[in-house]
Order: sequence, then C-alpha cells, then structure tokens
Amino acid sequence: MQPQKLGKTQKTPWYAILRATWLSTLLMATLGLAIGAPVARSADDVPVDGEVVGEVSDEEPVFDPTPIRVAQQDDFRTDTERMSDLEERFQALEQHLKSTKDKDQGKDKKEEKKETFPTHKITGFTQLDTAWYSQDPLNQATVGNAQDGTGFRRARLAVLGKVAPLTLYQLEMDFATAGRPSFFDNYVEQEKLPFLGSVRVGQYLQPFSVDAMSGFRNLPFLERSLPFLAFVPFRRVGAMASNNSEDEQTYWAYSVFRTGGFNNAPLGDSQFATDFGNVGGYSFSTRITHLLIHEEGDCQIWHIGGAYNFSQLGANNALGSGAPGNAGTPEPFYQAKTTPEFGPLGYPQNPQPFGTAVNGTPFFVDTGKFRANNFNLIGFETVYQNGPFSFQSEYMFTNVNSIVGPVNYNGAYVEGMYRLTGEHRPYDKKLGAFKNIVPFHDFISFEPDKMGEMGLGAWEVAARLSYVDLRDPNKLNGHFYNSATNKFNGSSKTGAAGAGTLTDTTLGMTWFINKHTKFQFNWIHAFLNNSAKGFSQADLFVTRVQVDF
Repeated sequence: MQPQKLGKTQKTPWYAILRATWLSTLLMATLGLAIGAPVARSADDVPVDGEVVGEVSDEEPVFDPTPIRVAQQDDFRTDTERMSDLEERFQALEQHLKSTKDKDQGKDKKEEKKETFPTHKITGFTQLDTAWYSQDPLNQATVGNAQDGTGFRRARLAVLGKVAPLTLYQLEMDFATAGRPSFFDNYVEQEKLPFLGSVRVGQYLQPFSVDAMSGFRNLPFLERSLPFLAFVPFRRVGAMASNNSEDEQTYWAYSVFRTGGFNNAPLGDSQFATDFGNVGGYSFSTRITHLLIHEEGDCQIWHIGGAYNFSQLGANNALGSGAPGNAGTPEPFYQAKTTPEFGPLGYPQNPQPFGTAVNGTPFFVDTGKFRANNFNLIGFETVYQNGPFSFQSEYMFTNVNSIVGPVNYNGAYVEGMYRLTGEHRPYDKKLGAFKNIVPFHDFISFEPDKMGEMGLGAWEVAARLSYVDLRDPNKLNGHFYNSATNKFNGSSKTGAAGAGTLTDTTLGMTWFINKHTKFQFNWIHAFLNNSAKGFSQADLFVTRVQVDF
C-alpha cells in the first residue's frame, strides 16, 4: 500500500456525489411545485450563472445574473453534513405546507358556515337605588312625608334575536315594578320592507322625545325630565313603521296604538300590555329627526327633531266600571301627574291618592281626573355634542279637548353634560337617539391584552333645569272624578288637590368603571307651587348602581 501524498485533497466517491445531487434536485423541485415561486437560497446551494434567486413571493420573480459566492469552508463539509442539512430543510418545508393547508381548510369551513334560525341573545340590566329626602313642613303637609329607602328601580331580563334573516323579535320582562314581573318591550319586527322600512307589532316605546328613545340604561340622570314624566304615552300595544334616509341623516317613525294603559290611564307605561274598553281608545304618534351636523365617530353632532301625538281617550263602559272592586272609570278621562325626577321604588300602578307617600317618592303635581275626549301633544327637541361636552333640550305642549273646552299644559327642560375624561356619547342613527358612554380606560381591565391594568374609568358631570305646568283652569271645577259616587262631579278642592307647577334643578355625577357598570349620584332640589297650598321645597339625595349586559 503506497503512502498518501501530502497536499492533495481526498476524492469523494461517485455514489456520494450522485446521492447529494439527487436530494438537491428533489428539494428544489418540491419547492417550485408547492409554492410556485423561486426558492430562497443560502451559501450551501451553488447556483448556475443567470439563475433566478430571491425569497418566496407572489410577485414576479427577480432575475439576478450574478452568481452567489460559495463560502470556502463549504468545501470541507462532509456528505453526512450536507445530507443532514437538506433533510432538516425538507422537514421544515413539510411542516409549513401542512400549516398552510390547515389554515385554508379552517377558512373554507368558516365561509361555509351559515347563520341558523331562530337565533337568541340574552340581555338585561339592574338598577339599585337609594334615596334620602329633606322636606320643609309645608311640602310634607302638601304631598306627604316621603320616606328614605333602598330598592330596585328596574331589574329586567330580555331575549332578542331573529327567526329569519329580516324578522326580529324581543321578549322583555321587569321584576322590580308593578306586577312583578311586568310586560315591557315585547314585539316582532320585519325589516327592509318597501317604502315602510321596518314594521314593528307588539308593545314598544312610542316614537316621541329623544329623552324617551335613548333608553333607561343610557340616561345621564337617574330619571327622565319632568315633561316626559308628566305628558308622554310611553309603552303601548300597537304597530309602528320606521325608516332612515339613504345617508342616514334623517330618521322618521309613525305608530298606531291603543290609548289606554292600566285602568285606561292615558299616560305613562302600560306594564300589563292590556287595554279594555268600547269607548274610543286609539292613538297616533310620529317623530322625525335630522342631523344638521355629524362628524364620523359621533364626536360632533347637532340633532334636531319634532314629534306629534294624537290620542283619542278611552273608557270601559261595562256595567259597574269604576265601582269598588271594578277598576277603571265609566267615561273617558285625562290625567297628568309626576314626581320629582326620581322614580318610586317598587311603585305599583294601583292609584295612590295625592298627599300620601306610602310608596317612596310621592306625586308632587297632579291635574286630577277630568272628563275629556282626546288630546294633542307636540314636542320639539335639539341635541348638540362637541367632544366631551353635550347639550340637550326639549319643549312639550299638550292641548286637551275636555268636556268644558280646551285645557292646555306645557313643560320644558335644558341639560348639559361634560365628560371629565374626554369621552363622548355614541349616537344611534337608526333611532335618532344616544347610547351609553364607553370609557377610554376601564377602572380595572379584564381584556386579554390589558389584563389587570388600572385606569380612571369615565367621569361625567351633569346639570339640568326642568319645569312642568299642570295648573287646572277654573272651568274644570265640578267635572273631576269622584270615586265616592263613581261620577265626574268632584270639586277642584278634592279632585285637583295636586294642581300647580313643579321646577327641578338637578346636579349629577356618574362614574363608569367600564362600559357595563356605572355609579350615579343626583342632588335634586324641587320647587313646588301648589295651586291650593302655595310654595314649598324639598331636596332629594339619590344614588344608583347599574349593571347591564
């Protein structure tokens, strides 16, 4: 055996060179077929002059005529090392192709998944209120001795969804007010009908007032304004059509409904969703709004609107109607009344005599029941928002066609809100109303990317001046309802004991710890001018904890 000479490189066996060439060719062919683009190269791959190089891309391949310089140390790599490197890259390519295939299959399944009907979503909210009262002696003698208390103002559960692509429904009950539980928004709605837009049938909010349509959970104060509480027929059973202009700057709605609420009461909620009576009892309401200014994102808005309601008053004229044990009155009547801007806790719809305070906040003004045929209610509204500041105002006027001629009442309010942390109220173009504030930063965040982070939440301060005039004219004397005789022959001293004017000033603060939870405080100072007993005052200090979902 001859000794090997120094300075000469050991030759690689021909079969090793052939195996390496075959694997390289197989790898490059697989890359080209699977990806359909040039293969990214390293110094381990020696290209031929003019070969296409570059990263895997969907774009046109880049032609680079410059050959890649191979590192000198590559000459010293063994066949085993070359094979190991190729196998690792081949395995990585297989894993990449498998991952891409799985993603494409998942995307295809998601696209193929279709909505199935009926659908449902559970929603609701609770409002726990606490109130402290301070009354001067004349106020106690006029309206009753209001008692401090704590209770649930509202506790609602609702199920809403679709039974078909354009057919919606909602079932909502309240467990804190009259009836326990009571009917609230329960309806079916068909969307995108020619000319009509959306048509709703059932019990729902009648289209009147931006204060009403903004929703209880979205209020900057604990309650709506005095004019709303006194004048507006709220939830009723009927049919309504609503629509928007193509640019969604204008909204309109009109509704036909049964007039009477509980015991044929013409105003307020009908929390039993029933109305009995052969006399009259049909009404019409409409509302239209327009955005004079609207910036994307709702930061700057100027909203104006008007509403009209005509209500034909109804009665149950069955034998014995209105007699003890048989609710209602035998003749159509009108009655407007209100508390200060804080709702009674657990207040039942059964009548509460004026001058008593057995169920929390008593009524401060009350026209009494008097015979009437119908009434016309007109409202004007405007809302302006510029970033964290917003201003809102409404005026309402009621003309009652009584048995002795026209009787007029009116009311108005102005309110301003400022968000100390910079948020603004979102606007709902489909309702011409406002939604609740969404804090920039939650008090404690539970979002996956912000878990445990603490912020200020959102802070809002608000002030409101509200007024309602429920003074009865002298000509109604002798035409008020007398429960003792079940006839409308009562005097103003008994039948209209609560007539007069009421003015509320309210200062409020709200802390939103997140978009679903808020704490509110209101200080309400009520100025009462009773037509019979004169001027008196009362203060209400009230709080609320609200959670919605």
